[in-house]
Amino acid sequence: MNQCMKNCLRLGNAISPSLACVFLAGVFLMTGCREQYREDLDYSYGVEQTWPVEDLLSGEVVQFETVFWEADDSTSLRKMIVSDAIVSGRDVLEIGTGTGLISVFCLQNGAKSVVATDINPAAVANARYNAATLCPDQALDVRQVETSNPGAFVVIKKTEKFDLVISNPPWEDGVVVKPADHAFYDPGFQLMDSLLDGLPNHLKPGGRCLLAYGNVGAIKRLQTESEKRSYGFKILDDRNLDSLDENFLPGMLVEIRPPGTFQKVQGGQFVPSIEPKSDEPGGVSASEEPDSTTASPKATDETHGEDSSR
Repeated sequence: MNQCMKNCLRLGNAISPSLACVFLAGVFLMTGCREQYREDLDYSYGVEQTWPVEDLLSGEVVQFETVFWEADDSTSLRKMIVSDAIVSGRDVLEIGTGTGLISVFCLQNGAKSVVATDINPAAVANARYNAATLCPDQALDVRQVETSNPGAFVVIKKTEKFDLVISNPPWEDGVVVKPADHAFYDPGFQLMDSLLDGLPNHLKPGGRCLLAYGNVGAIKRLQTESEKRSYGFKILDDRNLDSLDENFLPGMLVEIRPPGTFQKVQGGQFVPSIEPKSDEPGGVSASEEPDSTTASPKATDETHGEDSSR
């Protein structure tokens, strides 16, 4: 028995016997059970389940134990990735990748590069595994965030900048006891605050930050904290936030933009452009887009909390 089959069997044995055969057959069909052993993959985690996902080009997503899964959290974000080509040719950062589903969608839809982070070691292994099986010819850079030094951008170099920063973060202020809790709790909302504080340092001119939340209180806090920093805040959803339950599905997509520049199309290409003021032709209010005349807030990358997420 070759090494690939042994690793597949190890994953399959972690599932209930009734699902093991189905899982193994799916893995063999998706990957062809390649002869080459992947030294960069961790096969030690049990498999919780596998999922078909709409618009996934091939195969199914594998969920490792202790890794959170709720596909409806990010339905609107995946739709934008597929239908609006928001990642095509762009450098993308996903904070709190979980199973790696969103990062896989980015790779399958033309992203130039994708960096994914997570604080849960099982999620890091999970994302690498899914990327290897679903995007075997593309590279996903998955980085482990240490619990002793958490932060939204702590594993991102000071010089690294991205066209798109995306996340489906935890939205409750709670205590993390075990690795799986990172997907649900953001103690003191340190992740949210560190993400907002670090955006000016890590977004390229014209870059976007898209966050998917399924909690009313978290979205309202995000709006308040964004406005404190003079960031643009816009809900990309037709639903009325006040009419929703405190926790709801599918998640609601929010766009955050720090003050600075935006992009316009010139000669068929996106180019940086100085953003017009709200009282100039083509200008927008601060509640919709950031004002380039507003001073940038102090940004600190490494001093706040990180996550694990979806």
